[in-house]
Amino acid sequence: MYTLNDIFLGKNDGKKEASYRPDFENYFYDHNKIYHKVMQNEKYLVLGRKGTGKSILGEFIKKKAQNDAEWFCNLCSYKEFQFHELVNLKNGDIKPNEYISIWEWVILLELAKLCLENENLSYSETWQKLNKFVRDNFFTVKLNAMKIIEVTQQNKLSGNLFKFGGEHGKTKKYSVGSYLYYLDDLRETVFELLAETDCKYTLIYDELDDKFRNNEIYKNSIISLIKAVDKINLSMLDNRINGKVTVLLRTDIFYILNDPDLNKIKIDNSITIDWGATIQVDSPLFDLVFTKIKASVPDLKDKSRVELFTLFFPEQIRRIDTEKFLLGRTFFRPRDVVTYLNFIIEKYAQESRFKEHAFIELEKDYSTYFFQEVRNELSGHLDDLLIDEGTLLLKQYNRGEFKFKNLKEYYEKNKSIYPNIKLEEILKTFFEFGLIGNKWKKDGMDRYFYSWAYRDNKAVIDFDKEFAIHVGLRTELSL
Repeated sequence: MYTLNDIFLGKNDGKKEASYRPDFENYFYDHNKIYHKVMQNEKYLVLGRKGTGKSILGEFIKKKAQNDAEWFCNLCSYKEFQFHELVNLKNGDIKPNEYISIWEWVILLELAKLCLENENLSYSETWQKLNKFVRDNFFTVKLNAMKIIEVTQQNKLSGNLFKFGGEHGKTKKYSVGSYLYYLDDLRETVFELLAETDCKYTLIYDELDDKFRNNEIYKNSIISLIKAVDKINLSMLDNRINGKVTVLLRTDIFYILNDPDLNKIKIDNSITIDWGATIQVDSPLFDLVFTKIKASVPDLKDKSRVELFTLFFPEQIRRIDTEKFLLGRTFFRPRDVVTYLNFIIEKYAQESRFKEHAFIELEKDYSTYFFQEVRNELSGHLDDLLIDEGTLLLKQYNRGEFKFKNLKEYYEKNKSIYPNIKLEEILKTFFEFGLIGNKWKKDGMDRYFYSWAYRDNKAVIDFDKEFAIHVGLRTELSL
């Protein structure tokens, strides 16, 4: 007999999930065949809201590569990367392209690292020359972006990468020691090695949002990174190299980047992780849960999704259909569903199902988590002070649903408590990130209609309609 304690649903953090569970790939749910899609040569930009599964996808690709002797893969974390360090390394190109060259340099060195891991190439004079160049300048072949930037900033690079030990008549366009002086030769050398075998080479860039700030340096850096990746991936295709660089990026960050080329890249080269927007029992989020349940309890592997739903979930919670109660408190993200259920597993480990009273009892813990997730996602888009004042206003107004004119009247009377926010602007941002939505009735119809930006990315705030605060936040806001 199984208990909830036997079930592994995953962790809040994809990297931790991969670390804590060595066989995590057996629990991976390949939603919409996302793995197959990201393996296509032209798809290198993976977009998704925070918590939709970008990092675990990266870990899954890395695990696949570890089981293939001819697949060299590196999952590069940019969690601690300081984007302002790039300022001193930009080239003379116009904004926002001034960081393309330094990103190309970083990517090529990361690819060089993969080439040097392939000891089957060590016989090659080109491999030996690249190995010497990397060791002489970076003192290790275990490179990461921070080490590359640290050394590159010193402008003390030395050695040569020319195939024949020197290229007669080469024009020195840049000062010796600058990475720009070596960029063309590094590209030629790395591509030559990549093309020398049929091995696969994969770079994945993750956690680019950790130092996110809605400022010019960060945005231009990310635009330049995407363009550098596009350039290198196209070059690898042209040279028939079995390699690709993939970028994992939050959707909300991508949409604030302003560049005419990005829309073409989004259409041709991106995949968006989307878990649907309809509250229904056949939501893929339940399929994810059932996939993990079957992997955790082999005796259940032949059960249908209907049988599993009946086995593990109550029919209703507070007289609300369970799928509506649970999904209505989320942003339709795996992280939200898994977190809520893990709270129940932790407290009721010896139970055999997720009971109604457990959902009710753990709702406060979940709402606290959900509120913090929203704050984290807003961070970088808004100053923390504005987030705090805006959410305090919603809490102190103490209405789960309200009309703008009534909230504005309350705000004007209590403006001294919220001195830094502009009401229309903060509500617009809160709407864009799903804290609030619009609700209204259509003529002759008795039921309410809702507009939420997290369910429809074309939704636009309407100050003439009534507002509703997301149900997942209401307990934390004491509404």
